[in-house]
Amino acid sequence: MGIMAQLSLYMDDIAMEELRADAEAAGKSISSYAREVLEKRHEAERGWVNGWPPGYFENLKPLNFEEPVDLPPEPIEPLNTI
Repeated sequence: MGIMAQLSLYMDDIAMEELRADAEAAGKSISSYAREVLEKRHEAERGWVNGWPPGYFENLKPLNFEEPVDLPPEPIEPLNTI
């Protein structure tokens, strides 16, 4: 992750308590929780799904792997231990 910008927010006490409670319930710091909420909101507005930009998977070339062949097990030679 590169250099991150810092942001100061001014909000009333009720909003702050709600933010603090939501972050605690999510097991995150207030900063991490607020960043996650804003990122998800803006990703959804831009058409992103689960962190992937629109069209990402459509641009991947299909992977045409052959089906693996199940080979019969080969006998294992015993180790010569002395």
